Amino acid sequence: MQLSMEITLRPILHGIYMASDADVISCTYNMNGFTPMNSVLAAHQIERANFTSKTLETYHSARGFRTLVHEDVKPKVITSTETQKWDSISDAPFEILSTAGIVGKYKSLCFTQFAFVQGLFPEIAFRQLMLAVEFSEHFGLLEKIIVDMDERHIEQARMIWKELKKELSHPLPDDEFSEQGDGSIENIQLDPVTSTAFLLERAETGDVKGMAQLGQHYRNQAPVLALKWLTLASFRGSKIADALIEYLERKMTDEEKAAGYRLSLFWFSDQIKKIEAHRESEMAPEFVAWMKSTDGLDMTSKVRP
Repeated sequence: MQLSMEITLRPILHGIYMASDADVISCTYNMNGFTPMNSVLAAHQIERANFTSKTLETYHSARGFRTLVHEDVKPKVITSTETQKWDSISDAPFEILSTAGIVGKYKSLCFTQFAFVQGLFPEIAFRQLMLAVEFSEHFGLLEKIIVDMDERHIEQARMIWKELKKELSHPLPDDEFSEQGDGSIENIQLDPVTSTAFLLERAETGDVKGMAQLGQHYRNQAPVLALKWLTLASFRGSKIADALIEYLERKMTDEEKAAGYRLSLFWFSDQIKKIEAHRESEMAPEFVAWMKSTDGLDMTSKVRP
C-alpha cells in the first residue's frame, strides 16, 4: 500500500486539450467526429488508426461496461465503454483503476472523462469517480492520479471533492454493520457468472441476487468492492451475502473493511438522489419497492446527510 497518493484536479480550457505526463490515459471510447477521445489522442500525438478497427468498435458496442489496455501506443491508453448515463455504473472508475494499477501495473493514470462536459455537470458521476480515486491505494501500484476537469466546472468539482473528503473523515456508525453472518460459504449456489459487465449492470439496478453474485465474483480480485456489494445485498436480507461477508472479513484488514463499508453507504446515498430525481425506471422494481418500505426508509434515514 502506498504511503501517499498524489491526486491532481487539472483544469482543461474548453476546446483546448493539453497532454498529461501520466503513464496511461483513460478515455471513453468514441471515435465518431469531434469527440473527447479524438482530442486526447491528438494532444498526445497518437495515431487514430490504432483505435478504428472494427474489432475494437464491436468490443465497446457490446452490452455492458468494459475496459481494454492499448499497450502498443505511448502513452498507454485504456479505452472504456460509453455508459448509458454518466453515473449508471458506479464501479466504472474502479474497473479503470484496476486495469491501470493491477493489470497494467502502471504508476500514474489520467482520467479524461470530465475534460469536456456538455450540458449540466454530472455531480453523481464525478462524486463516484473521486470516491474511487480516494480509495485507489487498494488497486495496485498507482502513485499518481490526474483527473481532467472542464475549467467551466472546476470550482463546482473542487467543492464536491472537498465535501466528499469531509464525509470520508467521519467515523463509521458503530452499529451500521454489526450483524455478522453465521453461515459457511460451503455449498453456496449462485448462477454461473457470465461476465463482470453483465453482473455490474444487474447489480447497479439494485437486484439483490446480482449484488451477491457480483460480490462473490470480486472476492479474490477486489475484496473492497466485494464487501461493498455483499453489504448492500445483506441490507436486503441476503443470507448468502451474510455468509460471504463473514468469510471475506477474515481475510481483510480493518482499513479494507472500512473502505468497503463506506463504498456501500455512498452507493446507497446515490440511489436516494436518483429516486429524488425521478429516475426509478433505472432500478429494479423490487429495489424501488424496498426503498419505500419500512426497512428501506430506515436505511435512508441513516445514510442521508
